[in-house]
Parts: sequence; structure tokens; C-alpha cells
Amino acid sequence: MTLPPPLHEALRDFVCVTEVENGRFFVTELFQRKFGHAPPAFGRHIVAFVRIDSTHLYAASYLHFWQKDTYGLIGGGCTDGTVLRRLSPERLATVNAAGGLLRQTLLYGFERFAPGLEAFFGHCGDARAKEVDLAAGFLETHDQHLLVRWVGTPTPERQATLINEALTMGAF
Repeated sequence: MTLPPPLHEALRDFVCVTEVENGRFFVTELFQRKFGHAPPAFGRHIVAFVRIDSTHLYAASYLHFWQKDTYGLIGGGCTDGTVLRRLSPERLATVNAAGGLLRQTLLYGFERFAPGLEAFFGHCGDARAKEVDLAAGFLETHDQHLLVRWVGTPTPERQATLINEALTMGAF
């Protein structure tokens, strides 16, 4: 297994990004607020935890990853603004300067799950999340909601095939 990249150095004192076995245990309330239903029970779950002080740790950002054939599907990206508002102004500025917690979860997942994949696909309908996705290395496709991040250098024909397969998945 490939180790994920180190967390942005400025965040290491109060943020931990990791894969958890049961995403629902940590983020059901957040996911419900953002998407209107519980997070998926399948796949892999990345959570960014924020330590507010020595005794309080909060799930602050979430991403869902799953694999179909030779590509990864990423969805459910969300960040809890109520947790971020609990941070000191200095720590919040540090999170923002590092590109935000959603970016940190994306980078973690890209590194951790890339071996054996040709691409990652994201389905994004939110303008702010799309901005973060593009900054993390996604590219736009001809579909307004489908984003791609190539892992290798597939031929243009293979790229088109993979994009068309991902489009058949609908929103994920």
C-alpha cells in the first residue's frame, strides 16, 4: 500500500486526515445536512479530524472513494463549517492557506488509492467544491459535472472510453 502524502506541514499540530472503516459513525450528521441522506455504507471513507483543544476532536471534512474496474470514483465531499468556526482565527487562516480540508482529503485519497488505477472521477455540482477539486488536480470534461484526474497517461481513445463509462454512473 502506498502511504499518503504528508499533511501540509502547517496543519500537522491540529489536523489529522485518515481513512476510517465506518464513515457513517463519524459524519452522518454532516452528510445529512449537506446531501439530505446518510453517507454510503460501502467503499472507503476519508475524514479530516480537527483538534480544537487538548480534549476536543471533531470530524471536519469527509470524502467517499470507491473503485469500479480501473478507475476510482470520488463523491460526497463536504466540510463542516460549524467545526471550522470553532477554530481560532489563526488556525482557520492556516487551513485556508493550505487550500482547505477538502483539498487535504482529496490529496490523501489520490495518493493512497492511485496504485492500479487509470483515473479518478468526481461528480461535482457545487461551484466552491469544483474550485477545490480543480486546485487538487482534477480536470474538467465535456460534461459540466464530471471531473477527471488521470493517474497515468492513457491514450485519447482510452480517456474517451473511461469518461463515457464514468458518465453512465450518473451522480456518485
